Amino acid sequence: MELLTDDQKNEFQICFTQFDKDNDGRLNPKESVMALKSLGVNLPESDVSSGTDFNGFLQVVVRKLQITDPADELKRAFNCFDTDGTGSISAQHLKQILTTLGDTLTSQEADELIRDTDTDRDGYISSDEATKLILSKLQ
Repeated sequence: MELLTDDQKNEFQICFTQFDKDNDGRLNPKESVMALKSLGVNLPESDVSSGTDFNGFLQVVVRKLQITDPADELKRAFNCFDTDGTGSISAQHLKQILTTLGDTLTSQEADELIRDTDTDRDGYISSDEATKLILSKLQ
């Protein structure tokens, strides 16, 4: 786990928590497959143990992902919140995330960020839209 920064570990913890539907601190095989898929790792259920705790989840992530490209890393982090696998999340869901997790934003700040991010004004934020905005702010 030394290969991951604290920020990366936190992002993966959020992803793990999003898919731990029964909040027991373990992902069943189906939850594990979905969480890993959201990060770009495709494994069949048969390759996932009967229950994966967070440390086991991190071991798979570190082993399967080579995190070097910032855009790829941002897309993986975004996909943790795309629990239905559509490639986007609703503006309403994003606002809930922004105002309740991590360094929270005010409702007004979240609305402004969503307005800047939802470039096609469809009420959904795609990983491409979010990645473009974040990368533009980092340059």
